[in-house]
Amino acid sequence: MVLSVGTTAVFAEDATRVSTSLVDDISIDKKDIFDSQNSFEFSMTPKSKEWKNYSSVHLKEMLNIPLSTAEKMDTATLLKIVLDYPFMIDIYAYDNTTQGFESLSLEFNGAAVLLQRPDLAEKLQTIYKNTIEKMMADETKNNISDAEIIQKMFIESLLTYPKVSDMLSLDEKDAVVALSQQVSDKLQTSSLVMEKTTVMAAAPGDILYYGYVYPPQSIHPILVCRRQDLTSSQKTAINNYYDAAYPTATRLGTATYNYNCHSYAWYLSSTGNTWWMEDPAYYMTYGYYHQVTNPGAGDKVYYTGAHSGNVTSVSGSNITVTSKWGAAGLYRHPINDCPYYLRTKTFWRH
Repeated sequence: MVLSVGTTAVFAEDATRVSTSLVDDISIDKKDIFDSQNSFEFSMTPKSKEWKNYSSVHLKEMLNIPLSTAEKMDTATLLKIVLDYPFMIDIYAYDNTTQGFESLSLEFNGAAVLLQRPDLAEKLQTIYKNTIEKMMADETKNNISDAEIIQKMFIESLLTYPKVSDMLSLDEKDAVVALSQQVSDKLQTSSLVMEKTTVMAAAPGDILYYGYVYPPQSIHPILVCRRQDLTSSQKTAINNYYDAAYPTATRLGTATYNYNCHSYAWYLSSTGNTWWMEDPAYYMTYGYYHQVTNPGAGDKVYYTGAHSGNVTSVSGSNITVTSKWGAAGLYRHPINDCPYYLRTKTFWRH
């Protein structure tokens, strides 16, 4: 079975999507973050020495594009901005990239506008063709850089986004799959495949089979699954990208589809865990855990509808969490310095 996709993305209309309660004392004007209005390229990236001076919450607010500006951009320009957005990598921090794009569109206006463009599929095909041709141009090349791996993954994730995939004709899907296969054969990376009329993700993330785990003191099982893992080159690229984007987070385990946040927090807090759990609600619903307002080390934190983690330490208002970021790595991080900071958080104790 292939990794299923979620619901259609929801696009907010207001110009600012970041909760102001999480962002304070921002001292950099947005005009300093971007170059000219024409190119609108980010002038601050994880390679910038100033990057480490800010939390990811501040950076996402500073790097956001005004909604009116994004709406005035042509699709090709806007697509480049979204692909270059330093936190585009967050689409892999969720159970699937459809959910990832939904969350990205709530915090980055460029993504929200782009996903509504009727000519997005057309522009994606062009940039994908150019990307593949560039990779194939060097006949002596036998490996691929992290940047190329990530760029290819980003474009393919957009092509498999349901609203975009639905825009492609059968012949266009065949052409996309053929391009992907060329790079796969040459560089030993995973390729796209097509099933029926939908382009879907290839091996990494595909469901291999289902199983069950049991909560404490329960005879009622919870459905879990095992997924095909990432390639070693994909793991390295994702690790490096997240490590750079989130300097306040410490990676404790590699990127992998072997387990996710819910399984790590509620079932087995080990990097040897091999189960992916999509819904931990049973743990919170049937009395095995009770909600608390003053968290302590050892409690669980639930970012509503998206993420779970273990509370590692509490010092005043500073809460540190250990959590697995979707297909990305296992991280120890400040509670809001993660891809899920906009979500309402509740705490649970056994």
